[in-house]
Amino acid sequence: MPAPYVTAQKLRFCDTDALGHVNNAVYSVMLEAGRAEMVQQAGLLVPNGRFGVVIARLELDFLREMNWPGDIRIESAFHALDAKRMHMRQRLHQGETPVARASSTLAVIDTETRRAVALTDEWRAALGQWLVPEF
Repeated sequence: MPAPYVTAQKLRFCDTDALGHVNNAVYSVMLEAGRAEMVQQAGLLVPNGRFGVVIARLELDFLREMNWPGDIRIESAFHALDAKRMHMRQRLHQGETPVARASSTLAVIDTETRRAVALTDEWRAALGQWLVPEF
């Protein structure tokens, strides 16, 4: 049964702001790190390759503040794969505490034409290991 992709990032002191907690922009950076690692493992993100993955939409809910020091667990899963779009959900946890959840839409583009391309059967198979509709 497919399960979310899980990875982790370490918070840095420079991630904090004047209020002493992790700046809200860092949440997006953590989500990006999870997405990038996941699609790279699936073979879609190859440096200087013919195809790239872009984010078309991001919806982010802040649930709790993050505090330095600490590690952030990033859980990522696809809940739908369309002809040209991948719909992803992600969750961030610091320890056992959920700190954010996000929904995003991704597309694979041809790096020469800069246009979205259809997901191939090979890509669908690679991404299918993280297709968790109820995530």
